Amino acid sequence: MDIGHLSALKRELWSLPWSPPVPRVERLRPLRPGSFVAAVSGDEVGVIASVAPASWRAAGLYEAGGAAAVSVPGDELLLGGGPELVRRVAGLVDVPVLFWDVIVDPRQVDMAYACGADAVRVVAAALSDTELAEILAVAEGLGLDTLVSADGPAEVDRALDAAAQVIGLPSGPADVFPAVVEGGLRERADVERVAELGFTGCVVDASLLANPDPAAVVRGLTGVPR
Repeated sequence: MDIGHLSALKRELWSLPWSPPVPRVERLRPLRPGSFVAAVSGDEVGVIASVAPASWRAAGLYEAGGAAAVSVPGDELLLGGGPELVRRVAGLVDVPVLFWDVIVDPRQVDMAYACGADAVRVVAAALSDTELAEILAVAEGLGLDTLVSADGPAEVDRALDAAAQVIGLPSGPADVFPAVVEGGLRERADVERVAELGFTGCVVDASLLANPDPAAVVRGLTGVPR
């Protein structure tokens, strides 16, 4: 599903009438501002392991294998995850948790905070300049780190102008710091290749981790100097 179609669906979902507000639930996981940025800014390429909803307990194995962070889908209807999934993973691991979604409304950022995420993923193409700046300002106000997915130099400039902390790209070279490549990795050689292109982190797709020994898979991708 292309980002235009997905963002349109998300906007429709978030425009539905709301029930009376309920008392805010305080997060159980302590907030650690800057932890996600640090995870993808070290001397080695930080591996972000994607959590599959059906096997979310494997997040603990990703951490044991050396994952610098885990990415959890924050949408239930379109991505198969949801806030409860994020909350469970956040209670299971100590590494930073990235709330992975197409964010079109500041309330999604508030939800990410409440369920224990340390960072939110924001897609530049899904937002206007004003919306992008507003979303990132809300995240900053809550103490959440931000990964802004950009496709091309123009979107990178938009993300930087809006004060994005980490830039996510589909491929390289990466001319910003820190920068995360979002998928497309199959083996250690791929991590070594993106390190040469200037990336400081990489997202590993959940399909690659559907292995009898996911900790070993993650371990085989870590330790690549950048």
